[in-house]
Amino acid sequence: MGQVLGTTDPQNRQPAFSIQILDNAVTTCTLTSEARMPNAQYQPSNAVLCFEKFKEAALYFDRVLPLNMGRMQGDPDVGDILIGYPEAIPSAALSHLIDGVEGDTVTYSHATRVMGLFTEKWIEFARKVTPYAKLWYPDPRDPLSWDVVDEYRKLQHAYCTDAPSGDALPIRAIFREYASSVGFERFCVSLPTNLEDSNSQCDPSITLSRLNLIDASQAEWRKIIEVRKDVQSHRKLARLRLFMHKNYSNCSFAYIEDDLCSRLEEYEQVRKKFEFKTALSSLSMLLDAKALPASAGAGLVAGLFGGTVLGLAAAATIEIGKIAINFAEKHHEMRDWQAGHELAYILGAKAKLG
Repeated sequence: MGQVLGTTDPQNRQPAFSIQILDNAVTTCTLTSEARMPNAQYQPSNAVLCFEKFKEAALYFDRVLPLNMGRMQGDPDVGDILIGYPEAIPSAALSHLIDGVEGDTVTYSHATRVMGLFTEKWIEFARKVTPYAKLWYPDPRDPLSWDVVDEYRKLQHAYCTDAPSGDALPIRAIFREYASSVGFERFCVSLPTNLEDSNSQCDPSITLSRLNLIDASQAEWRKIIEVRKDVQSHRKLARLRLFMHKNYSNCSFAYIEDDLCSRLEEYEQVRKKFEFKTALSSLSMLLDAKALPASAGAGLVAGLFGGTVLGLAAAATIEIGKIAINFAEKHHEMRDWQAGHELAYILGAKAKLG
């Protein structure tokens, strides 16, 4: 079965598009005037084909296949080969996006796979979509060369409209072949572009990647890969997807965006309040009138055996120990609350990338 999915650009609320393909079949659905989460069976996608914003996609999908891979060049600053234009990805990171295995920039053990993807799979894909758009990186010296960005917009539009082009293969069939050639059998196609009168439902991961809750634009690929490799982050992401499905099915994109931002603000307020209460509790213990006589008594008893200095030290140690235990208990409670929060993945990723 298949399902058409969509998103909205959060900057101007204009609709953007994403199509989910299940079991290599595509069906269409009635387009509506406002983006909404699907009110249907929970079937999140773990893989995505996308044109841009690969870092955002990498945070919410296990596998990401970039579509604009029309250029390859070495970069001595990062010590790796950069693939793609205008948004380039280091080959080591690209290996993890596609296969889940981080490339080694010392041995370049991933080079064969990445080179094969570029020289065989992507070039064949670019050749087949030529009737719809020219994806080849043009010669800058050629005055008649085309604008690659405009060509990708053409390809996005062709995919959304599913428009035929003469005797060429159907555009969506070409996308399925490309995805299948690299092992993507069940996937979404994310098309983050503004298209008038085009909108539909969307997958939880697509919605999350479009909300800009995590600013990954300036994040290093190394840190993004660390988030992707973390087992706890995977569990938190799965919990977040379920939360999105349970709470936002059939809700507008605008409502989802505002409600999530409200929840994040509420989290910060609770966290600050909890930290203040912890500090206040520790201070209260230190100044507790009932604790002071006990401390003095302990100091007196200890002084009988070891002198006044040792006695006072023992008294201070007792009180400091109590405060330390109180702080540790409160800190443990805070960590448990943070780990179990419905937005724990977003909060954790922001901390790691920041």
